[in-house]
This record gives sequence, C-alpha cells and structure tokens, in this order.
Amino acid sequence: MRFKTSVRSINTFLKLTQSLSAIAKLAWLRLSEDDVRFVVKAAEGTAVWANLSIEMLFEDYIVTSANNNIINLEVPLDRLHKSLRSCASASQAVLRLTKRASDGSPILALTVTVASASDFLAGSTLITQEIPCRVLSASTVELIQEPQTPDSDVHIFLPPLSRVRGITDRFNKLSTFSLSEDRYKLLLSANMAGEFKMALVGAEVKVESKWHDLQNPVLADSENREGHPSTVRSQTEFAQVRVDGREWAKVLKVQGLSRRVIACICDDQALVLYVFLTEEADPDQSVLTYYMSSYSA
Repeated sequence: MRFKTSVRSINTFLKLTQSLSAIAKLAWLRLSEDDVRFVVKAAEGTAVWANLSIEMLFEDYIVTSANNNIINLEVPLDRLHKSLRSCASASQAVLRLTKRASDGSPILALTVTVASASDFLAGSTLITQEIPCRVLSASTVELIQEPQTPDSDVHIFLPPLSRVRGITDRFNKLSTFSLSEDRYKLLLSANMAGEFKMALVGAEVKVESKWHDLQNPVLADSENREGHPSTVRSQTEFAQVRVDGREWAKVLKVQGLSRRVIACICDDQALVLYVFLTEEADPDQSVLTYYMSSYSA
C-alpha cells in the first residue's frame, strides 16, 4: 500500500478542509487512480459527498494497493486543516501515507518546504506535520451509502453563498430571542420561475428574504424529463424544506470554494446542494454534494 503526492494548491485544500470540518470531525477519504473522495456525516443529519478530480488538489500522484489501487482512510479533519493552515505560505508540500516511527501507527505525513526568513541563512527548511489516520477495510466502507432522495420538485441556481450566509447569520441572531420549539428553524423555498426564499417564522418573529430572476437549470438528457416532478408542477409553485439555521450556516462555509451552486428541493423531505468548484464550461466537474433532511412542520 502506497500513497504519495504533491499538493497542487494548498489554498484550495485548506478551504476544502475548513468547509468539511465545519460539518463533522472525521471524514472517510477514498484515494483511487480516478479521483479523490471525501465523505462527511454529521450527527445532526447533514452529509457531504465530495467527488474531486485528482488535478483539483494534487499532482505527481501515486496510489497503489492490493484493493484495486484504492486506499480508504478515516482522517481527523481538524488535524488535517490545522496542518495545512500552518504551512499555507509554503512553496511546496508533499503528502504521503506512512507509519509513525515510535509505534507503527498509520499517519499522513505532510512535508512542506518553507523559505528561510533569516538574513543570515539562505535556502529553505523542511517541516513535517503528522496527521493520525485509520486504514479502513473494503468491508467497512461498503456500509457507507450515499443518501437516496426522490426526484426534486424544484432545482435552482442559488445566489452567491456569501449573501445567503450573511442573511442566515442575521436570522440566527434573531432566533436567539425566541423561546419556541421553532428556534433556529429556517424555511427555505424555491420555484421553477427563478425565485428563492429564506424565512424565519416563529411565534415572536417573522422575517423573509427573497431573490428573483435566478436561473433554473435544464434537466440533463439522461433524466426522464417527461413526468419529472419539476415539469408537472406550476412554475410559480414553491417547494420548501425546514432546516436548522445553525447547520445551514455551517453548510454555507463552502462559499470560499463554490463557483456555482444548484439547490434541489424535495418538498418537505430533503434539500440537496450541488456545489461545483469550477465553472460550467470547465471539463473538470469536481463537486461537493450536501444532503439535509427537512424537519416536519
């Protein structure tokens, strides 16, 4: 079993681990010859499946194993993020799977090259950070299944997540004054006429923000357009989900990575977000898929 790679973009990797660590502490990291995947599941129900091209994060990438050259690891996201953050200014970084010298435990070793800051010392310094990890068997990861959701009633391109997050933070502050069971519950809704709404509805406060003139993506040829829920409902009819505002705010921390975001709403059931890390014309379709269940009304 061998894994070694140079980090192509420490900044992108740093933003990725920051957004994922906001959801949960641990991630399943799947390394293969085809792609890199992160899977994160929070106790509250939010799940993230990140499918990334190798080129999005790495170069000079080597992965070999007896399991069809696939390596499955359990990685602590906070440790990985802190290691990347401490070497954000490095000129070069190499990540490899190895064993700790003291006890033979598996670790991800992040070795970075840092230019000397001293006027008296020329050259560079190598610094290695150790991230403990756990190698997962193929039988273990078979139990990790991507959530299944029905076809969406509405799908829509969201406005810039920075704007949505700013309003979410204001709504969450208002929720602190509520004593009802609906505290921190936000109502997200959209229709096929390019409208998206976010509302805080409780006994003490009712506020709403609404966006117009958004785009509704066209269904792919591979999807059954005829009879699809989004095609048989009125374009102006809203589909909605109720989510925890604090969890929604954690999801929106992906704003630093997102280039475009499609929200798929299964009415009163679930919200699925497709966060694309590239523009539509880019052949690299690296995407983070977020799943959030709806609270009952």
